[in-house]
Amino acid sequence: AYFDALGAQDDLRFATAEKEAIGKQLEQSKKRFEVGLIAITDVKESQASYDTSVAAEIDSQNVLAAQFEALAVILGEYTTNIQPLAEAFTPSLPEPANMQDWSDSALENNLALKTAQFSFQAAQKQVDADYSEHYPTLDLVASHQFSSPDGSIFRGFASDTTSTSVTVQLNVPIYSGGTTSTKTRQSVALKDRARALKEKARRQTLQQTRDAYLGVTSTIAQVHALKQALISTQAAQEATQAGFEVGTRTAIDVLTTLRDVFRAERDYARSRYNYLINTLQLKQAAGTLTMQDGAAINNFLQ
Repeated sequence: AYFDALGAQDDLRFATAEKEAIGKQLEQSKKRFEVGLIAITDVKESQASYDTSVAAEIDSQNVLAAQFEALAVILGEYTTNIQPLAEAFTPSLPEPANMQDWSDSALENNLALKTAQFSFQAAQKQVDADYSEHYPTLDLVASHQFSSPDGSIFRGFASDTTSTSVTVQLNVPIYSGGTTSTKTRQSVALKDRARALKEKARRQTLQQTRDAYLGVTSTIAQVHALKQALISTQAAQEATQAGFEVGTRTAIDVLTTLRDVFRAERDYARSRYNYLINTLQLKQAAGTLTMQDGAAINNFLQ
């Protein structure tokens, strides 16, 4: 939820910057049209783009407000004071940089898998307990009795009697109306279900761990690629703007490159958040997520 709010905040910032940039382009187009340097179609295109950017900014404001509300559900209070990711942040490969090591850790430490394993063990013990009702039982029974005809609690009268006995009782169940067999069949079926759920949890754990590991490694490449794409689109926008100034490019070309720049900025910001989220998901799947991991990510925030 925190990174969703950060992403929405970035989207609003980029939408506002895009609106302002298109607004400047619109004013410039109007002035160039007034002196006959461009056609009216360029002005209309700039106006349409500006109106679209205004609508996009309003939508971004609504999305950000919704994300703040979602964050308030978790925090217990409403706040808009969230810290962005530091520009100097650089993603790195997970340690160890080996998918199999993470998979082995997940099979040993994943909490969901452990829960399924404990459930299977409990179901197995229940089968043993229910089946044990078929077995004979040997009980040692001891008793001591005192009786007095006159109801007195005092001993010593001739009519008082005292008896002590120790017996061994062997109980051999012969037939209980099918109750024991039914209970055993039910517990066996529940054990089979628990075994299937345990295997499903094992497979899901491996899938989640591998997906998270691939997500971390792929987002690292995406961060670097999108950073370079941002630099390239900014250079292209500057060149297009210069071409527009000398009359070799149209207002539509300028607007297109402006959109490309802000789209690249959004994608770059999102890729950095996705890297952190995938890192947390990898450690969660491997069963190694701790409070220190949250503190480490907090250090990346400005």
